[in-house]
Amino acid sequence: MAPSRSKSPAMRRKNNVLRSLYRLKITGQFSHRMFQNLPPILCVPLKNIVDDDFLLAGHIFLGFTKCGRYVLSYTRDVPEQEFDELPHYVYYLYWWKFNIHDKLKKVRQVHLFKDQEVYSDLYLTVCEWPSDPSKLIVFGFNIRSVNDLLINMVMSDENDRDIYITTVATPPFVLCPDCRDMALLNTGEQNAYCLQHGFMLHTKYQVVYPFPTFQPAFQLKKDGVVLLNTSYSLVACAISVNTTGYDDKISLPFVVTDLRGKNLKPFKENALYQGKYLTVEQLTLDFEYVINEVIRNDASWSKRYCSFSDYDIVILEVCPVTNHVIINIGLLLLAYPPDEEGQVRPKAYHTCLKGAWNLNTGIFATVGVGDLTAVQGQTSGSVWSTFRKSCVDVAMRWLVPESTFRNVNRMTNEALHKGRSLKRLADSGRCMWIVL
Repeated sequence: MAPSRSKSPAMRRKNNVLRSLYRLKITGQFSHRMFQNLPPILCVPLKNIVDDDFLLAGHIFLGFTKCGRYVLSYTRDVPEQEFDELPHYVYYLYWWKFNIHDKLKKVRQVHLFKDQEVYSDLYLTVCEWPSDPSKLIVFGFNIRSVNDLLINMVMSDENDRDIYITTVATPPFVLCPDCRDMALLNTGEQNAYCLQHGFMLHTKYQVVYPFPTFQPAFQLKKDGVVLLNTSYSLVACAISVNTTGYDDKISLPFVVTDLRGKNLKPFKENALYQGKYLTVEQLTLDFEYVINEVIRNDASWSKRYCSFSDYDIVILEVCPVTNHVIINIGLLLLAYPPDEEGQVRPKAYHTCLKGAWNLNTGIFATVGVGDLTAVQGQTSGSVWSTFRKSCVDVAMRWLVPESTFRNVNRMTNEALHKGRSLKRLADSGRCMWIVL
């Protein structure tokens, strides 16, 4: 009998690719390891398609938009200050039209976080909704450091963090009739677009310890809606451009501008903009009200309960079809021990409250109430770390894989804050790379 032979490297690579393609067919996802080396015709060095002037100006390139037509970058500038003013940063986001092996062409530049003075370098996250290409949203996170003298001078309270948000319309690949009319009326102005393709929303809020986790895969799972955890409430903001007017009761204040920074007037002042209105509808879930109501009505240990001292909220799932948001509330509280312990002084416990929030009606329904677990020598930090790990475990068990074109596209400058650069910008859907 002839000795068995091991498969050749080429055959093994072929089998690995076939398995990855089969997994792509079943789950809609594939491992980036499948294409560790793309053919040269599908890879282009960044320096070949961007003029040196832009690189010297400090452009940080983030990645491709979902459509693959644009590459995004940002810059951070420090404007000239008066002698007695503290320096602050100004952020700009750029869209570049991409054609492989051609020079990138700048098609849009916008000023992020208008009217906000940012005193530290921000962690930026740029996201696109699953199947809403009309706009994207930019989150800026102010993570303060005890070693940052400037921040400590400006911000006296280190127990809160600033969150900056800008929602901006994406440029049309081909100008619509309304955009052409605006261009004719504003000859020579680069950012003259119709409302549908030319609006911006800016807001800012603060979060407190334990600082809420940022979950774009859930917070942006419903097209056109963003869920914002403000530490005290969960705010659902639905953003749309309509032909009738209504981020209604406003929980978070928004500054509304066009791309040129000109403030747009609210509907009550008859601000007709080419027959369209920008609508920001908001629905708010007050955490402390929910906690007290769930304990009073649904907790078996409600008669032992005294008060809560702290809480943390994590989104477990969002169903865009039924408009339900499933959340888990971690709770630190004081309650009397069970009668059999023979103690009369309240003790510290932690527990979890699970519930479903209906975005159509605003009604919150209890899904489950956990038992009380005594806090014995644990710090609040260790309690929240354990709680969030358990939430991740639950979310992963519930996870249904989404295809590349149905997930939330997310780009960050995290690598920059870690002192390194990305190796490539990957357009996964079309298997193209820009090599940095």
